[in-house]
Amino acid sequence: MFADSSIRTSKSKKTVTRSFRISEESFTALEEDARHHNVSLNTLVDQLFDAHANYERFLEKMGMMRMAKLTFRRILDHTDPEGVATAATLHAKDQGKVAAISKYGELNVSNILDGLTVMFTYGGWGEFHETRSSHGKRVITLMHDLGPNGSIYLHNFVKTIFEEVAFEPKISTTDQGVVIEI
Repeated sequence: MFADSSIRTSKSKKTVTRSFRISEESFTALEEDARHHNVSLNTLVDQLFDAHANYERFLEKMGMMRMAKLTFRRILDHTDPEGVATAATLHAKDQGKVAAISKYGELNVSNILDGLTVMFTYGGWGEFHETRSSHGKRVITLMHDLGPNGSIYLHNFVKTIFEEVAFEPKISTTDQGVVIEI
């Protein structure tokens, strides 16, 4: 679930009070999940609504499907690195670019970073972390458990999507992650 993930929330997030009717079975399941993640039921429900508003509703619109992470890793593991790089490049040029424009109205560096946040926070790709270097640069770390070919995929996706806006960040890769310096 989302309760213990690193979901970024807006500091000035305005809330509204509404009431909804849900089945008793669903309510009980939500209460159990809230207890399991040590958050209030209200926080959990807010995270669920947030996930729907920022990710779920775009899945169908963008022709996406859900796949088990283990299945995707197996596909990556059994594909040569060149094929992985090509698939990532096509993903960025076609789906990534269109998804960003659909969600934000334009493709720019800020929207690419927001898109990567959504991809990792809600899409199950791994963990998104952002810090500042001692030189004042933004450092984004995309951590994953997709293996070496997962890093090849993400590196090529990130490189290509930034090329679409004529921006060239410094990108470094390990078997467990991709680091982007802006």
